[in-house]
Amino acid sequence: MGVVSVRDQIHWHEIRSKHIGASDISALFGMSPFTTQWQLWMEKSGKLPPEDLSGNKAVQAGTFLESGIANWAAHRWDMAIEKVTDYYTADDCAGMGASLDFKTDGNHPVEIKWSAYGNGWEYDGEIITSAPDNYILQVQHQMACTGAEHGWLIALLRNEPRRMKIPRSGEIISAIKSHVTTFWDSVRDGEEPPVDFDKDGEAVVRLLDFVPMSEVTLGTEHAGLFKAYQENAAIEKEAKAKKEAAKTELLTLSIEVMKKMNTSQDKGVVKCGDHKLSISTIKASVGTEITPDMVGGFYGARSGYKKVTVSK
Repeated sequence: MGVVSVRDQIHWHEIRSKHIGASDISALFGMSPFTTQWQLWMEKSGKLPPEDLSGNKAVQAGTFLESGIANWAAHRWDMAIEKVTDYYTADDCAGMGASLDFKTDGNHPVEIKWSAYGNGWEYDGEIITSAPDNYILQVQHQMACTGAEHGWLIALLRNEPRRMKIPRSGEIISAIKSHVTTFWDSVRDGEEPPVDFDKDGEAVVRLLDFVPMSEVTLGTEHAGLFKAYQENAAIEKEAKAKKEAAKTELLTLSIEVMKKMNTSQDKGVVKCGDHKLSISTIKASVGTEITPDMVGGFYGARSGYKKVTVSK
């Protein structure tokens, strides 16, 4: 186990760029709901900057809510949970590290999940009996880097903290180290993994910012991709029209019933079997008043982006 004292946020990003972290590892096993192996390879090889998630609401929620959940868990179970600022590395696996959020009883990792994202969550009382595989893998990775014999997964389920004690698995950790080693070997050898066309769309568009634009001609064997795009765009347009028509018909039927009920509420709810349609009112906003001292400034700015259009 190696321990690196993190100086600041910039230093932390530098360290992470040279290691496969616990939040990265599920991508190497094809288990990550967020990142593919191609995207991770492009980022760690320096060909694509990591996506800036600082403005992501889910990421912001985790930043502010995880500490509260950790404090709640510490109170409920009398656990000595403390915040971690150091970065841990695996001595026997180059390029493998872990940035823990919290730990308890020495270097036993405590992974906090504020949202029960994904399938596989089950619990009995305060005990989590089943959790998504990518989270189990994440804690095993942390144990591999800290040398801990067990770790904790604490999640907010049904508005209550619940926990799972995860014992160290030599078999899983061995597989993790093998995948990490193979990954860095592929980066060193320049063996880029294939793009996952179903999942890598946004990352490929981000890549356009780092490619010189020019006019190219593809072989005619690729014409089928243009055709597939256009055919599915037509299907999407037709499906959207049908969706809107169904919604309009539902609202028309609901309005007729509401007229007969002659009641007034802040929110409308339409139920049919196990289906539900909700109607709420978003209050109008007068916007921001432009004052004299704002003249000459910039208002309503947005970040630049790449627009991709396919046409015949």
